[in-house]
Amino acid sequence: MKKYLLIFAGFLVSAFVAACGSQGSNTVDPNVGVQIACPAGSTFQNGNCVGTNGTVVNTGSVGFYSENWHDRNLQVVGSGLNDFLKNAMGVCDRGQSNGGLAACSTWAAGAFDVVMQAPSSQTNTVQVTFRAKPQVNGYGNYWYSLPSGGQLAAGLLGFPVVGTAGATRNPLQLNMTVSVTNNYQGFEARGYGDFYTTANRSLIQIQIAQGKLDDSYFPYRIAYRGQVIVSGTFVRCNSADCGLSQPIGY
Repeated sequence: MKKYLLIFAGFLVSAFVAACGSQGSNTVDPNVGVQIACPAGSTFQNGNCVGTNGTVVNTGSVGFYSENWHDRNLQVVGSGLNDFLKNAMGVCDRGQSNGGLAACSTWAAGAFDVVMQAPSSQTNTVQVTFRAKPQVNGYGNYWYSLPSGGQLAAGLLGFPVVGTAGATRNPLQLNMTVSVTNNYQGFEARGYGDFYTTANRSLIQIQIAQGKLDDSYFPYRIAYRGQVIVSGTFVRCNSADCGLSQPIGY
């Protein structure tokens, strides 16, 4: 059994780790809180839409995945992923000083995957899901998230200590607009962070220089606030939910 050691420093320690799922009119997988679109008369079971006769229903939708923990077709580029994890997903660096499982460096070194889904290969919108999991130690883990000196002093005087603003979104699910690029050889999906996060005005771009949604795979890169944070290869999914009903990482 993993043991988590909580470190207290000073008088006030604040930790902000929460999970929020998106809701919608489609089927929502209760395990991960993401939308799974199944046709009328079918239900979501074990990663697929299943009809009343027990057969898998062809939804006509397409999906692609990329991750760094199993097939390893995703690579982190530079340090920009830390900022994405902090502001767009809100999973780390919520205090003035952070360490262990509360630090973005620990999350950036962990599991990260991206799923891109569309109702058909001929579409101008896609739904993109980002998931993250921190790097853990099998022998024990710790975390701390501390306020600044000014916040500590204010707390001692009775004022509330407020951490980083913005909601936590893990998974983070966004609808993005698709446009063709590179003389119709590729495409780009563009969108902004979740409204309730501090990245709600930050541009997120998925750039495919050469490829289309009819393909089995294509290389890509993802830019956040103009900086490339990950790159890799999107591979076509073989299930309706693209594996989102399964936990991230091993």
